[in-house]
Amino acid sequence: MLKLPLVAFGLLAVAITLITTGCNQPSKHPNQNNDFDGATYDSLTVAHGALVSLRTQIATNYKQYAPQFNEAAAAYSTAFTVYSQFRTDVNSSANPSQAVAALTVSIIALENSLQQQLHTPPAVASHARQTALAVRTKAAQQHLSISDVLTELEIAAAVAQAVPAASPYANLASMVIESTSQALAAYNAAAGQPIDLTTIQPIPAI
Repeated sequence: MLKLPLVAFGLLAVAITLITTGCNQPSKHPNQNNDFDGATYDSLTVAHGALVSLRTQIATNYKQYAPQFNEAAAAYSTAFTVYSQFRTDVNSSANPSQAVAALTVSIIALENSLQQQLHTPPAVASHARQTALAVRTKAAQQHLSISDVLTELEIAAAVAQAVPAASPYANLASMVIESTSQALAAYNAAAGQPIDLTTIQPIPAI
């Protein structure tokens, strides 16, 4: 059986822990319109934290990934705009679900492009995704809302964690792990706080 470092499993467990600790509260965000509103804000908060972290490193050290980053940043901008419209009028035709789904796909594409350069065995990624599926299944059974964006970031972090520190790709792996750490930090900081769109503004392209 393939074994990943305990830290990798820890990264995958953080999301379920964070959401579980807050699920008994009547309202995650005091000013949310409903649970869907709060969950969408959380997804954008997570994506924003990760993309801001990645932007700095990609713009400075990994410019070859700028096109993929810019696609993710554009998808984020669209999701933010749609969500802002939804917040203004919950009965509008704005559909944050589709926009966040598209954002998730773009982040997966960005993370996949980074993972390809890490040269980790395919079984590592497969095992990380199986673990993530188990987390998703447990969350569904307990009627919890888990951000697909966060889950995908943690899969990428779990894969990156398997890269040895002495590897020539260690810096790239560290960048992926740090982006997930920043996403989790942003999520944790926003938990229980009022929804504030100024904290998740669109991210400039590189």
